[in-house]
Amino acid sequence: MLIIPVQNKPDWRRPPLMCFVLIAINLLMFVFYQGGDEERWQKAENYYFSSDLPVLEEQRFLIYVNEEHPEWRMQMDAMGEDFVYRELLWNVEFHQWLLPQLRSEGETEWLAQRQHFAGLRDRVSTLALGLVPADPDAKGLLGHMFLHGSWDHLIGNMLFLLLFGLSVELALGGIWFAAFYLLGGLAAAGLHMAVEVGSAVPMVGASGAVSAVMGMFVAVYGVRRLRFFYTVGFLFGEFSAPALLVLPLWLGKEVFGYFYGDAGIAYWAHFGGLVAGFIAALAYVAYRGGVHALPVEGATDEGELPSGEHHALERIGHLHEEGRLDEAARASLAALGSFPRSVPLIELAISLNAVAPDSEGFHRANLALFGLADDAAVDGHTLAANYYRYLDLTAQPRALTGRACLLLARRAARDRNWGWLEDLLHRLNQQQVQHPLLPRLGMALVEHYRRLGEEVRAREILRLTQTAGAPD
Repeated sequence: MLIIPVQNKPDWRRPPLMCFVLIAINLLMFVFYQGGDEERWQKAENYYFSSDLPVLEEQRFLIYVNEEHPEWRMQMDAMGEDFVYRELLWNVEFHQWLLPQLRSEGETEWLAQRQHFAGLRDRVSTLALGLVPADPDAKGLLGHMFLHGSWDHLIGNMLFLLLFGLSVELALGGIWFAAFYLLGGLAAAGLHMAVEVGSAVPMVGASGAVSAVMGMFVAVYGVRRLRFFYTVGFLFGEFSAPALLVLPLWLGKEVFGYFYGDAGIAYWAHFGGLVAGFIAALAYVAYRGGVHALPVEGATDEGELPSGEHHALERIGHLHEEGRLDEAARASLAALGSFPRSVPLIELAISLNAVAPDSEGFHRANLALFGLADDAAVDGHTLAANYYRYLDLTAQPRALTGRACLLLARRAARDRNWGWLEDLLHRLNQQQVQHPLLPRLGMALVEHYRRLGEEVRAREILRLTQTAGAPD
């Protein structure tokens, strides 16, 4: 099963450099470092067969199979020497089983040859920097994330890193993106070691860290609806759903794979990466109070709209042209449910519902605009003009809730729109809103009036806000 988004796209005006750096490191490691594995392995193999080890170890390997892996006998009977020598050369578990016996038996020459061979063999990248659950070290914990077993393995991981990483880095920033990438890889390694405790088989691949990027993607987009492409067996298609919905699907896929999939895939590493990336990005979003707006399909240049938003605007426009004004007004409000941060849609909804300024739709559309006061991409003059227009049109400004007024007041202070800020502070005082932010906003206005030499107005604002900082 495969589920990937088809709606997110990068903003090339702010290129995701860290994502490309990670891809470049993985590619360079595979080509220039892992590309020497054939030569390293050949040296180890040549030494092994030129030494006394094949003669000495064949019978000892049969004892190892009888004691530790009797289930291998059928394979050994079917494959013969190919199976035996493959394990003698590659099986780290056999090496660890054999060494204590050789030491206790005083087989110094055999032990020296075996250790020399192991030193040559362990220069191969998967053993030098792979993660071995039975014997983890710092090199393996970090290095395994940048190694791959084949070109297919590398290309698959890098495609997913590119697909998800472009938008995630735009949202989190390069430094946090890289930090959470590495953190996700370490978490993936930790869960893999916990599940495969005692295993001598090295794990390599960026899959755990890439899974963390997928988890970050879900945390960043949250409940925002996106289009996803899926394949299940020979079936494929698209569906639309909140990004958060695909996380349990991805997690379920890894659990299913562990029980019924390829035994050579570290499914629990993927699981650990997904969870770690999701939690890390969710904590970051909660701490920062939001992230950069993420581009979606159809928004290529400044001023262009995402395809779904564009279609909604076109449909509302057609209804308006046909004189179906009530339907257009209702459709504009319905579209806000899917695109709550779309300023063009909000402005259209305000315009269409302004014919009934006391209607719930008009208040709801204005409240949607006021809720974007903290968004630097929304023009402050537009917000202020709409605020006064709203007050002119309605006798009961229900959209100017305490929270909305606080957001607008903070924006007014940021824009140094002092008249607007004073008006909002008076409104908040009338509503008896108390908030720790109010004294700070009031002092900004007080300092403004004092700079102008208007001490009377400064004292008036000071009295207005001096008791407003108590908690709600």
